[in-house]
Amino acid sequence: MSNQEANIKLFLEQCNFEKKNYNYLLTGTNGSEKLNFVTEIIKRYFFNKDQIDLKDPLNHPDVKYISLPIYDKSSKRIGVLPEADRLQYDYGLIDSLDTNKIGKEIVIDQIRELTDFLNLSSYLDHKFVIINKCDYLNRESSAAILKTLEETNSSSIFFLITSELSSVSDTIISRCQKFNYKRKEISANYCSYYEYYISSLPIEIVTEHNSILSKLETVEDDISALNKRDLPALTFTDKWSQLDKLLIDYLINLFSLLLKGRYLDNKTSEIYKHLQQKIILDEDKLINILKTLLKKKSEYLNVNINKKLFFDDLLIVINNEL
Repeated sequence: MSNQEANIKLFLEQCNFEKKNYNYLLTGTNGSEKLNFVTEIIKRYFFNKDQIDLKDPLNHPDVKYISLPIYDKSSKRIGVLPEADRLQYDYGLIDSLDTNKIGKEIVIDQIRELTDFLNLSSYLDHKFVIINKCDYLNRESSAAILKTLEETNSSSIFFLITSELSSVSDTIISRCQKFNYKRKEISANYCSYYEYYISSLPIEIVTEHNSILSKLETVEDDISALNKRDLPALTFTDKWSQLDKLLIDYLINLFSLLLKGRYLDNKTSEIYKHLQQKIILDEDKLINILKTLLKKKSEYLNVNINKKLFFDDLLIVINNEL
């Protein structure tokens, strides 16, 4: 049985689509697997209900797909970001699509459009709403989707996809059933944190952007040099700013691993020991650095920034904590 089949089997054991409404919060590692899982669930729903073989579920009139908006040069919203591009945007590898701008958040008008969609009669029993990813809901759109989840009277199935549960409001979490999409574990002996991190990335990212990802390989040495006071903090500004959001994600994962320390499983305990040889920090400093990184990540996503100044400041703050 494939990994996806195992997840589908587990999901269908929990959900038979006999009730009027379902709200699912789908969690798991970032990647296309969760959206592929949802589209396969929809395909099976249509086939089991009416022997319909859907080729492209996202374009069916009973399916509403919401992701980051795309704007043309006149700032008119003209569509949503396709999944392959959404992944690249998540890791800071693109910030536009052709000549069109990618919005930084899912806006309230996208949620308001659900009212008209849900009020239309469905072909079968349910309509489907997919929000990918709900991490990108802003405050207004979060409040609007919460109201929709609570008050919709139509037969509907919501799939809210996220890879960062901490970014989803508690009120939305409380209105949904959680389903954790389990990614297949790959057994490997990693020689460095870099190798371990790369193995966690979506295969699409690794395949297409290997040359960019390779620049991450010496970041742990940069941190080690700062930790030992070997070099001034701003030595690394140019290098770090080129790595963009990808670097912030890399650092959050690195310092999280250091914080977990002895609680890690066998697969990651060796990576922890490897990092400890280069970076020695107590728990309080690790927590402060992680708080800074999470705050900086939020700033990066939601504020127009000057990259050089942003990474200057990030390096200075991390250097002070080290």
